[in-house]
Amino acid sequence: MDEKCVDPSVQVDIDEMILDYLIFNATKSALNDFEDQLIDAEHAHQQRKTNRLSHLVDSYLNIFHAIHPEHHGSRGLRFRLRLLKFTIMFTKRSIPSDTKPSKSELRALGQKRQNEARSFRSGDKNSSHFELPNLIEDLDLPDGLAINNGEITPMTGQVSFNPSGSDVPSPKTRLSLLDTLPAFMALSAAQTAMQEGTITDVWMHLAAGYMVQAVVEQYLVFKSQRKEVLREAFAWGFDADCDAAEGSDEWQINAMFFGESEIVSGWDRIRDEHMHALIPPEGSGLQEHLELMVAGDLSVPKFDQYILNFLTGLHLALFLTSVVAMSGLKMEEQNPV
Repeated sequence: MDEKCVDPSVQVDIDEMILDYLIFNATKSALNDFEDQLIDAEHAHQQRKTNRLSHLVDSYLNIFHAIHPEHHGSRGLRFRLRLLKFTIMFTKRSIPSDTKPSKSELRALGQKRQNEARSFRSGDKNSSHFELPNLIEDLDLPDGLAINNGEITPMTGQVSFNPSGSDVPSPKTRLSLLDTLPAFMALSAAQTAMQEGTITDVWMHLAAGYMVQAVVEQYLVFKSQRKEVLREAFAWGFDADCDAAEGSDEWQINAMFFGESEIVSGWDRIRDEHMHALIPPEGSGLQEHLELMVAGDLSVPKFDQYILNFLTGLHLALFLTSVVAMSGLKMEEQNPV
C-alpha cells in the first residue's frame, strides 16, 4: 500500500502555520490574563494556561528548527514570535514565572541598554552638550517603596502585588521596565519596518511615557542610586553615526527614527518634555514629585492599560492579516491560473 505523505515543498508552510497558530493562542492567552489581572490582581497567580501554551510554542519551535534547519521562518512569523516574547516579558514582569528570561538573559538586557546609553541618541544634539539632571541628589528613600495598584506604599523585604496580600519576589528578582525597554523599542521598530511606515505622535507619547515609568520604577520601587538610570531610559533616537549591522535590532531601531528623507519630526521634543517632567518644581522634593506623577496622569494602571491596548492592537492586526492571507490562498487553490 502506498504511503501518503506531505509534499516536501509545502511541509515547511504547514509547519509554520502550526507554529503560527500556537503563537497566536499563547499571545492571546497572555493578553487576556493581563487584562483580567488589571481588574483583579489575584488573577496574576492563576495563569497556568498561558505558561502551558508558552511551553508548547517553545517545544514546537525546537521541532521546527530540527526539521527545517535552514529555514528561519517568514518575516511575519518572526514578528509574531517577537510579539509573544515581549508580551510575556511585560505582562509577567511582577509575578513568579518560569517563562520569563533567565538571569543570564537579564544581564544581557542590562548590558544592551547600558550600551545604548553610552551613545546617547538625541537627534542632532551631542550628548556632551546635553545637560541631564542628577535626580538622585534629592532622593532619600530609607526603606524603598512599592507601587500597589497605582498607590505608593512602604516596601519591607517583598513587594506586595496588591493590598489583598498576594506577594511577589523582592525587587531584585523582578523584571524591571528598564529591562524590557529595549525589547519594546525593537518590537516597535520591527512593526514599523513591516508596515513600511513611520512612527506617529501617539506612539512617541507611549514610548516616552514608558521611559518615564521605567525611571520612576527604578527610583521608587527598586530604590536605585545609579545616576545612569535617566540616560539609559531615554537613550533612544536617531544616531547618524550608528554602525549596527543592517537588519539587526539596533539598525532597525535607528532607522525607525528616520523617515523617508529626514529625521522623524517631533520625537526629540516629546522625549525631552517627558524627561524634564521628572524634575521636581522648585520647592518640591523628588519623592513627593514622583509620587504625584504615579498618582496622576502617569499612574501605573493607566500605563499598563495603554501598553495592553498597544499589544492587543498589534495582535488583532496580525490575526486579520493572517485571515486575509489564508483567504487568498484558498482562492488560488479554487481558481488556479
